Amino acid sequence: MEYRPLAEQVDVMASDFVFLDNQEIDISDAGKFLNYLDRIFSDAEKLNVMQITQVSGSMSNILGKWLIDQVEDKAAGFALLEKGIALMQEIALSYQNMGSYGGNIESFLHECARLLGESAAIPDDHSGEAPASPSAGESPVQAEEKPVEPAQDQSLLNDFIIEATEYIDEIEVNILNLEQEPENKEFINAIFRPFHSVKGVASFLNLNIIRDLAHKLENLLDKTRNDEMEVTPALIDVVLNGADALKILVSQIKNDPGSSNKVPEDLDLQELELRIKMVDEGKTAPPARKKLGEILVDDGIIKEESLEKCLEVCKQTPGKKIGEVLISEGAVTPKQISQALRKQAEQTTELSAIRVDTRKLDDIIDMVGELVITQSMVQQDLAANFNSNRNLMRDISQLFRITSALQRASTGLRMVPIKQTFQRMSRLVRDLSKTAGKLVSVELEGEDTEIDRNMVDEIYNPLVHMVRNSIDHGLEVPEERTASGKPEKGLIKLSAYHRGGNVVIEISDDGRGLNKQKLIEKALKSRFIQSHEGLSDAEIFRFVFMPGLSTAEKVTDISGRGVGMDVVKQAVEKLRGKIEIDSKAGQGTTFMTSFPLTMAIIDGMIVKVGPERYILPTTAIRQALRPARESYNNVVGRGETITVMGQLLPLVRLYQLFEIEPEHKEPWEAICVVVEGGDRSKCLLVDKI
Repeated sequence: MEYRPLAEQVDVMASDFVFLDNQEIDISDAGKFLNYLDRIFSDAEKLNVMQITQVSGSMSNILGKWLIDQVEDKAAGFALLEKGIALMQEIALSYQNMGSYGGNIESFLHECARLLGESAAIPDDHSGEAPASPSAGESPVQAEEKPVEPAQDQSLLNDFIIEATEYIDEIEVNILNLEQEPENKEFINAIFRPFHSVKGVASFLNLNIIRDLAHKLENLLDKTRNDEMEVTPALIDVVLNGADALKILVSQIKNDPGSSNKVPEDLDLQELELRIKMVDEGKTAPPARKKLGEILVDDGIIKEESLEKCLEVCKQTPGKKIGEVLISEGAVTPKQISQALRKQAEQTTELSAIRVDTRKLDDIIDMVGELVITQSMVQQDLAANFNSNRNLMRDISQLFRITSALQRASTGLRMVPIKQTFQRMSRLVRDLSKTAGKLVSVELEGEDTEIDRNMVDEIYNPLVHMVRNSIDHGLEVPEERTASGKPEKGLIKLSAYHRGGNVVIEISDDGRGLNKQKLIEKALKSRFIQSHEGLSDAEIFRFVFMPGLSTAEKVTDISGRGVGMDVVKQAVEKLRGKIEIDSKAGQGTTFMTSFPLTMAIIDGMIVKVGPERYILPTTAIRQALRPARESYNNVVGRGETITVMGQLLPLVRLYQLFEIEPEHKEPWEAICVVVEGGDRSKCLLVDKI
């Protein structure tokens, strides 16, 4: 059996859970995670992974009781939800690798039962059989949940009305953005998620009409997410109409809570559902482009009879346009014709616009890269021939300039400034600082630095978590800052810049810095290390990336749950990036993330070592020189070095590294190329450039 999709679903839920805004799970968060658990329960049942069905069922029960305020110990409940996610990951991984799971889930089920004051649903024979699955369209919590008290139910209903209204507004904004960029998966996901959350909470509250409509619209968007359906004008229209219908249904509940399962008289839900079905089956055709005369009639400027007469005149007088005839007869003014022509042009522009698949764009960029490489090969071959035609060399040089310009233009197509991401971080800082009771100012630097648009979504969550850590763990409260001689208002600085072919994003604060002693104690207690002897500061700081390690004194609304930084590290490494920490006690902490410019075609410098040729990326080369004899040093215990501008740099003999015979072995006879990567520089010994 294929267990990978199940494991991936659990991992997605785990990632979203890490980035929760606070420990007080609101109704929208609960709806989202109930949906996750519903899908995981269903898939696990199909695969006969009954341990996961039991764990997910217990977690759904906790979430359901949490919603109606029947979980007294919120910290313990939250910890159990975290534990349940980790347990499901362990079970799914075991099934993926071995086809079974030999661990014990009974203690977890008993903990959940004790929290809720119930009996654990564990079979007597411990065979792993799950309890009866929920009925169709019902989440696990619905199958077990008892009716809630009216007062609590009304409170939940009010929360749902507020959340749903915000979600619908969010949908309307993003559907208009999607209309402009139909291939943008970010907008599709931004519309899918609100429908998904509305469906989950509506299902829990038994708002069946809202649940069913949101579910149908969610299915449409799910198909566009999976490239099973294109974003068409018909889909845009029906999603907008669906959002309008949800707004009417929510408004009706707000005015009359008892009408939650009645369709308003002014809402034709059957017609809307028919249109959704037609779009789903691909039967809805886009509207045809209107002619000038039809636009004038639709706008009420002329009547149908006047249009027919003008058309007859145009037939009798070849070359005569309808607009000219109407103006000459005084039926319309030139301004009205101009406005109608503008409407027609807008239609034409919309219908003739070309939407390029990002995969095709990537193919073009790859081919441009091949073109640049081939052109360079031709130029080098001709340069090696001393009898080359001068005119031919001049033409090749012109071709080189053109291909270089084409390269820059093509790579720029996928690059977007990081400004929008930074602005979202700035808003996050303002919101979190209020929650934490701290005064924080934000400083942005390098907002125009460009990154690949595919990276924008991927880096958002890691950046969010680092900002949260800076506010909660790093910055002190105003009283503490004043007592230590600091300004009352703390500082969060976001910086972005290019360095050595990478884009570097830094998040720094001027807070208390990392506590090395606490990190060591936690690492020893968690058995990450046996001893801290000989560890550098950088190695100690990297303990924060260990799973489950946190130095927080207490769990807060923002962080301190012992999860998150390991996920941040995984997210960064997934993009082939790296993350480093620099911290000074009492002065602050800086998180430095570095990502490669994956879409860039990087220029290189060819160097020769013995008979072999190698290419060094020009972005990593600082300088090249033939050092003086006195610049060479052989430091005991540290190896060979070259003094470059007053700085001792390690010497790397490439001929030793690649085991080849060089032309020159002495540095003062050869050439040293100074290269840098990250915050380190070295001298590479080569024979020729």
